[in-house]
Amino acid sequence: MNRCNLCGGTEFTVVEDHGAVRVVRCACQLMFVTPIPSRGEIEKTYQDDYYEPWKQQEAGRRHIWTRRLRTLQQLSGRGRRLLDVGCGDATFLRLARQEGWQVSGTELSAAAVAQAADLDVRRGEVWEVKLPGDRFDVVTSWHVIEHASDPKRMVAELFRLVRPGGWVVLATPNVHDYIFRLGYLAGRGHWPSLYEEDERELHLFHFSDTTLSKLVQSVGFTDVQIGFDRGAAAVSSKRLVNQLAYGWYRLTGLNWGIGLELIARKPASSTAERLCA
Repeated sequence: MNRCNLCGGTEFTVVEDHGAVRVVRCACQLMFVTPIPSRGEIEKTYQDDYYEPWKQQEAGRRHIWTRRLRTLQQLSGRGRRLLDVGCGDATFLRLARQEGWQVSGTELSAAAVAQAADLDVRRGEVWEVKLPGDRFDVVTSWHVIEHASDPKRMVAELFRLVRPGGWVVLATPNVHDYIFRLGYLAGRGHWPSLYEEDERELHLFHFSDTTLSKLVQSVGFTDVQIGFDRGAAAVSSKRLVNQLAYGWYRLTGLNWGIGLELIARKPASSTAERLCA
């Protein structure tokens, strides 16, 4: 990648050097892996067994999805049109359907799409599947944007898909997850790396509340609210860390938790999609 996905900058500071791969930070503070893997390399990540660890956390995941559905219902009510981008094994979509939502999804994993044959789930990047514009009341994407090869193109497509006055809700890991990092340092004697060659879930982009907010605003979203993602941890060890971080957030207003949750709106008067710079 020769240009920053957020601001178009070309001068970066190396944060981690792994030889052929580096993690860099732009002057706008967006951090990302360079070079970005090819489409084929990214798709190899999502093999048939990719979602098996998630299935082993079924109870925790259902609790998370139920909490997320409550957020959507507060925004838009029930029975509306919902698109989930990067819907995985579609557990969230099935729960939403049970609550009366009209659901659709997109997903890169062929195996996951096959498991969702009873739903309207289309395979590919969200900008590839050619869904009609101005269609959905709410578009969600839970911990997906950090894996995307082109986050700005992704959020520009979300802007096109959501109806005027509709909502987008995103969650992503928080690059400022200092409480987790301090715990990791105490337990292992070193800071956690932002890149591991054999990482099961490769994060290509690392967002802060500032960079994520700027990204969605750059394509036209307004009324941006960003805060603590209480659904970021499904496993018990990280759940404890997130609970500690949430207490710190409530006390100080500083989000040092594992994840960010962003809510933004497409202006009701919007009649034309914005082009990605």
